[in-house]
Amino acid sequence: MRYTRRHVRSPIPLTGLILLSLFSGLCLAETKEPALVPYHLVYDATIKGMDIQAERYLAREGDSYKLVSKADTLLASITEKGTFKIDSAGNILGQQYTYERNIFGIKKNESLTYDRAAGVANYQKKKKQRQVKLDSNYLDKLTYQIQLQRDLIRGKTPLQYQVIDRGKIKQYNFEIIGEEIVDTTLGPINTVKVHRIRKDSDRETYMWFAPQMNYLLVQIWQNEDDDDHRITLKEGTVNNKPITTGSH
Repeated sequence: MRYTRRHVRSPIPLTGLILLSLFSGLCLAETKEPALVPYHLVYDATIKGMDIQAERYLAREGDSYKLVSKADTLLASITEKGTFKIDSAGNILGQQYTYERNIFGIKKNESLTYDRAAGVANYQKKKKQRQVKLDSNYLDKLTYQIQLQRDLIRGKTPLQYQVIDRGKIKQYNFEIIGEEIVDTTLGPINTVKVHRIRKDSDRETYMWFAPQMNYLLVQIWQNEDDDDHRITLKEGTVNNKPITTGSH
């Protein structure tokens, strides 16, 4: 595995779909689940040697939230959208998840729609359909990211999530590696480095979160088939305030 280490402090830290898994900015609550606040983030990305920009935003829509991640170039685009609610106990309740990809005119669309009344979630990709019984509060490929960050804020472990992935239930596991300083266009940022554990895959994924920014995602790095991909925070706003290296 090829990996370029950033400046490390001790201790004081795919593809397009994985690299677009940027994470949300949250506010800290001492005894309850962290509250979500609106944000808009812009990232510099290097994918297969190409430099592109990706963005992600969270917006409140009535009693629901809308989370969008997207990247566009002249010949390709990838967009993920999700809507969800937070119940009185602080649980994330997904409503709908969609994934749209268009690369060189070749399109791929997936959707996951929750039917809480019937207790099921319906997955569709072209003519393929699957139904998942909601025996537990399963997350999807966007909402698990929010829960991961909430758990980091609260110091909760283990970092394990039951996720509806392509119409099947999969367990996503993560581990905290340590503390590290990441260089960005905003300046050096102190981060906590997190590794996604995959037992049956050679794909390696690392993420860096900034504790002083309520565990805002600063960087994602992935290696797959000897290709390195990286996304790094460039700029953004949280609760309509510009992000700086002194944000709290």
